[in-house]
Amino acid sequence: MPSTTVRVLAGVIFSACLALGACECEEDRVNVMLGELEAIPDPVEFGEVPVSTVKALDVTLTNRGMATVHLHDLEITLNDTDFSLRVPPELVLPYALPPGNQAVFTVRYHPKTYPEEDTGIALITSTDKDAPEYELQLLGTAVEPILLVEPVPIDFGPVRVMSTKPATLTITHTGSSPDPVNITSLTLTDDGDGDFKIEDAEESVTLNAGDDTKVHLTYTPQLIDEGDEGVFTIESDAQSQEHMEVPLLGSSHAPAIEVSTTALNFGTVSQGADPSLPFTIKSVGTDPLNITEMKLSQVGSQKFTFLPASIDAPIDPLNEVEVWVTYIADDRGDDAGTLQIDHDDPLAHPVFIQLQGRTPCPDVDVQPDRITIQIAKESHSQSTPIRIYNVGDEDLLVTGHDFSNDPNNDGYFTIEDSPIYPATVAPGSIPAGPSADLVLRYDHPDSTATVDDNCSITIYTDDPDEASVPVLGVGTYSP
Repeated sequence: MPSTTVRVLAGVIFSACLALGACECEEDRVNVMLGELEAIPDPVEFGEVPVSTVKALDVTLTNRGMATVHLHDLEITLNDTDFSLRVPPELVLPYALPPGNQAVFTVRYHPKTYPEEDTGIALITSTDKDAPEYELQLLGTAVEPILLVEPVPIDFGPVRVMSTKPATLTITHTGSSPDPVNITSLTLTDDGDGDFKIEDAEESVTLNAGDDTKVHLTYTPQLIDEGDEGVFTIESDAQSQEHMEVPLLGSSHAPAIEVSTTALNFGTVSQGADPSLPFTIKSVGTDPLNITEMKLSQVGSQKFTFLPASIDAPIDPLNEVEVWVTYIADDRGDDAGTLQIDHDDPLAHPVFIQLQGRTPCPDVDVQPDRITIQIAKESHSQSTPIRIYNVGDEDLLVTGHDFSNDPNNDGYFTIEDSPIYPATVAPGSIPAGPSADLVLRYDHPDSTATVDDNCSITIYTDDPDEASVPVLGVGTYSP
């Protein structure tokens, strides 16, 4: 009986342990699955690659777990001479990789010496719980080339934007195979958005052992870019070198200008106030920015000054200079000018700052400025008022008028009434506002028909923009 009890207890304990073990194993399995990355291929095997040839393979990272994995870094930690990485622009680190999603990057193998077995490590740093620092093995075998391409890659180095730097690529038949090699195509399969160009190359060429051909390329960066890339492709019948891609590398630098505003409006200010407003010139490129000249455009008002009058020292990248513009409000009316800033930013035209200001000023408006009077039969005279309005924002002073009759019309026109000069007209609107009035009279005492009798009146005011206003009178009589 005791033995039976022991056996039963043992069975119960064993079953409980199995159940407990199963729970712990299941929990461990879930923990392993959380954030598990899979790399394909793994290892990355390039096989035999001739020296001077670049071979590229894509690596796909898949999140097989049930939680998001964050990629922190991708780098070559072993043998970065022969192996390199190309991470696409859309893969910005740190990069969130949800369950089931993939990320793709490229490993390049460019052997330098042969024969040689090359190995490398691409370190993948992430939040993978089991492998936060995963070493992806890279394998390749360097073999003797038939075509030796030099240099690979072509690195133009740093070049100023809109400047051109040349480079020469040499393709040599090494003689490792006695047969001639036919190069069927020399093309740019990626010109870096037009930055890289082939200046001189044969469309096709046959190389015997020991022969070479040269390709002349240029790099002319159009924009500031710290990492320009392109691809020059060689197609041939050389064994294992039927398709060769030569990376093209370059970086560009230049000054760049940015102003805080392109317009300064001082609004309406009191005469003699001389207000000032600032703006900034910022250097936003990678080279120091030179301001070669600042000047007011000759077309427009000269009632503006600026301080400093010149910027002689280069403005270092990310630094800025403050410029103060003063409006010389020493007369009445509107002023509009332009400040021109010349600089050495190769991608920008001269910068123009529009300047605007005004002081209170009268503004004359004469209604009407052409008078037509038609009389007939028993009507032999008619009078018409000429109203002088002020649509400005300061009193208008009307100082006088000139009246001139056509000598052939026998004095048919007269000024019947006029203000006492000088006459002041306060600001107002048309027709409700105040005005100073002249009255023009047309008389035709006899019964002879006349057409287009005329006179002219010139009204003088202190409007700085319109000191005199002409008014034309035309009269007609029909019996």
